[in-house]
Amino acid sequence: MPISSFHGVETALRGLLAQQRAIDVTGHNIANQSTPGYSRQRVTSSASSALSIQTAAGQAQLGSGVDVTGVERIRDRFADIQYRAQNTKLGEASTTAALLGQAELAFSEPGDTGLSAQLNRFWSAWSDLANAPTSTSARQVLLDAAKATGATFGAFDDQLATVQSQAQAELASRTAAGGPIDLAARELAQLGDAIGVATGRGEVPNDLLDRRDVLLDTLSTFAQVRVEQTLDGNGDPVPGQIDVSIGSDPTPIVSGTQARQPWTMAFTAGDPGSGSLAALASIAADSGPVAAYRQSIAAVASELATAVNGVHQAAGGPAIFTLPTGAIVSGVPRPPIGVAAAVDPVQGGALSAFVAGSTGTNDVATAIAALRGGTADQHYTAVVGQLGSEVAQATTAEKTATSLAGALQDRRDSVAGVAIDEEMANLVRFQRGYQAAARVLSTMDEMLDQLINRTGRVGL
Repeated sequence: MPISSFHGVETALRGLLAQQRAIDVTGHNIANQSTPGYSRQRVTSSASSALSIQTAAGQAQLGSGVDVTGVERIRDRFADIQYRAQNTKLGEASTTAALLGQAELAFSEPGDTGLSAQLNRFWSAWSDLANAPTSTSARQVLLDAAKATGATFGAFDDQLATVQSQAQAELASRTAAGGPIDLAARELAQLGDAIGVATGRGEVPNDLLDRRDVLLDTLSTFAQVRVEQTLDGNGDPVPGQIDVSIGSDPTPIVSGTQARQPWTMAFTAGDPGSGSLAALASIAADSGPVAAYRQSIAAVASELATAVNGVHQAAGGPAIFTLPTGAIVSGVPRPPIGVAAAVDPVQGGALSAFVAGSTGTNDVATAIAALRGGTADQHYTAVVGQLGSEVAQATTAEKTATSLAGALQDRRDSVAGVAIDEEMANLVRFQRGYQAAARVLSTMDEMLDQLINRTGRVGL
């Protein structure tokens, strides 16, 4: 077929436009170098359909330039899956470490305000009474130490209960309507609609897809994220739309363009599975680690009261401590333990109710002082050691998860991240390509000018 003399102009124009699009995309990459979640983009192109020409040797094909076929988003989907799985572990580890750290602060060990120091003062008060069995001041100091010991048990339980209630409140806040999960689900549904419309027009909405990935990353801190292609009534995939589920919730929180409303978080057996939600649920639960420490502290209080009361009552004296009867958890009375009315003048008792053995002797005070380092002290030491060990393990797990998540993020960035040096090199390359295409266009213009304006009229 005959080829127009203007064919070269069209070829050069295609080159100009292709290089211009590449420069535009490079500028977009540079502008979003610091945008969280942005994936670098590149222009994809292919040779335009060739034209058939007749040559002396037969048919041949003449190239017609380049066509821009799309703008590609550079993304490693497998790296995304790996990162989100690790991000879930990081969310769980960091939340656990933070909450157990709060519980550890409640113990204030070692320190002057901790229970160990208070128990030492309590035992020392009995030793002082043994040294001065008839001293009223020694008995008053002992009474004050007993009250302080009981109050310390109660303060510990209150502080640990506060950690539990804070965890429960945070869990409810994150999973409630209007919470971060709900807001992310609504935005994902809106994005699903916009992405579906764009995909239906044959477009690839790269920036919208980036935003969707950012939201999926955010959700992965709360619980494990599962993403599946949305299916229509015939079981066929709906272009551009996804279903999103988190944790052990059997129902997707987002189905295509619909977020689940009204918002409820239905976890299997109340267990979110993993992530920060799982850590919060565990800390808040009556069977969780903080509840176990509350029970251990209550057991220490019970052991202390039982041991001291046993010796004192065996000598004919009244009970020193009373335990609450209405706060029983797993068979163990909850602190605080109180001082019995018989030994507390404020409650109508008398300091003389403290038995020092036979008149002028100190055998009972000595026997109670000898309880120092006994079952209650040993049990408390074990509890403190266990908590310290669990906090150390949680901290180590957090550091490990942080390191792995960082490594996976670096891997994602190596693929999807914008490297300024690379983009600058591309910018120069595309600029040179644009200049070359412009030079071709100028050359064709000169040729056509020669043909049209300077060639003499033939046949005259």
